[in-house]
Amino acid sequence: MDKIKIGKHEIARDFFIFLIISVLLGIVAAVENTSLANRLYEELNFTVMQRSMLETPRELPGLLTVVIIGMLNSLGDIKIAAIANIIGGIGLFFFGLVPNQFSLVLIFLVIFSTGQHLYVPMNNSITMNFAHAQNFGQRLGEIQGLGSLAIIITSGVLFILYKFFDVTYRAVFIFASFAMILAGILFLFMKSEGNKVVGKKRFVFRKEYYLYYIMSIVNGARKQITLTFVPWLIIDIFEQPVTTLTMLFFIVCVINIFFKPWFGSLIDKKGERYAMQLEAIIMFIACIGFIFAKSLFSFSTALVIVGFCYVIDKLMESASMARATYAKRIAKDPTEVARTLSMGLSMDHVVSMLIPVLAGYVWYANGADGYKYVFIGALFISLLNFFIASKLERKNPTSSGDAS
Repeated sequence: MDKIKIGKHEIARDFFIFLIISVLLGIVAAVENTSLANRLYEELNFTVMQRSMLETPRELPGLLTVVIIGMLNSLGDIKIAAIANIIGGIGLFFFGLVPNQFSLVLIFLVIFSTGQHLYVPMNNSITMNFAHAQNFGQRLGEIQGLGSLAIIITSGVLFILYKFFDVTYRAVFIFASFAMILAGILFLFMKSEGNKVVGKKRFVFRKEYYLYYIMSIVNGARKQITLTFVPWLIIDIFEQPVTTLTMLFFIVCVINIFFKPWFGSLIDKKGERYAMQLEAIIMFIACIGFIFAKSLFSFSTALVIVGFCYVIDKLMESASMARATYAKRIAKDPTEVARTLSMGLSMDHVVSMLIPVLAGYVWYANGADGYKYVFIGALFISLLNFFIASKLERKNPTSSGDAS
């Protein structure tokens, strides 16, 4: 394998390229998480119902991921990853340019979403191929921690630009689109045959993987709470500007530099069961805060509580690593990992396409307190998540991360 010398250290060429890609996609993640919801609210004047309706078609590519990856199967993981990011970058570019017209916003967000969703299973599969001695969680945590560092820097720059300069959302999204397209192009420079995995089957569906499929379906409901309704709670109910979400996301990413590697190692040491039960507990606590903070405390105190709950809930996105390592560990064949992850992602989106419309209607129909009912529903999702995690086998305390 080709090596690149950095100072006194040598690093595999492909891994070095992948680190650069992770940084570039960290920039994209920072822009999406800090600016997308605010652009929809402030610049495009979306209501909570329009925001919710946007999520169903936006999540459609996730449902179709297993089909699209199956069609592209012969290209291999690396080329699929390249295509995914180039497509996503093109969609993001035009999203930055479109005026306040729902159909145009929808079209280009769906294109962006298609690239994102195609890349998710490829990202986890490629990352775990760089792992040593079955320490899949550790490697995922390290790569995601580096991504968090890139997000921190980007979020800090965005905060300064939004606070002190007259930067437009258009400029920010165009810059992010170039970062995503460049990431896609860099994949084409990876040479190692060990990373150019081509699945033996276009589609993988095994009854032995049923727990992974169930976890994916529940995650489809769980993630929409974090991605859609928590930011909207802060923007709409607490009437906060873009700088508030940017600051909160910045805090999450600072913590994630250390938290993600730690959480990845925790998965290797304690097992997926422990990690996913922890996710369920944290989500339950956060939802209690989202429901009662505004009713029980002064506005400023409630905002701090909701901000804290946003941070701890966002940190638990790291549990996606546990689902990925579980799929890697139970895979019958290494070439099935990305296809299994894509099947799980498609099942995830059967639910995530329905939840935004249902929850958005509940919020809209119940007026000023409608958000409370959405997060009460999220409480039940967290309980279900805990119950499913309890079905996973406990980690053998004498093992050291080897696949069972």
